[in-house]
Amino acid sequence: MSGKKFGRRGDLWLCLAAVALLLLGAFWAWPGQQDTVYGEITLEGQLYKRIQLTGHRGREVIPVRTERGENVIVVEDEEIFVQEADCHDKICVKTGRLSKAGQVAACLPHKLMIEIKGGSEPGVSK
Repeated sequence: MSGKKFGRRGDLWLCLAAVALLLLGAFWAWPGQQDTVYGEITLEGQLYKRIQLTGHRGREVIPVRTERGENVIVVEDEEIFVQEADCHDKICVKTGRLSKAGQVAACLPHKLMIEIKGGSEPGVSK
């Protein structure tokens, strides 16, 4: 052993700075700081319903009936999806669950679209 002390004052400051940066990064990335995500259901290009997905709990069933046909949309926790449709191709059903901004499900025969958007938006129903 050469008699060196373990650690120096500069090492202590370096460790404290690293811990402070980690805490700052964790605070910045905290889920509460993220934008609100919501789903917009449109029929023939017109807003039919807007549902907040962020923080949504439980299951909500939204039947959509028009002269073109019927779709059953389900909001389950923080996801939205088309559960049933009477169109011939059922692409809207096969799209699956949506939860991230930018995702889209469309039923072209019924002119229905679900689009996931992010950001604070007034008039969002919970």
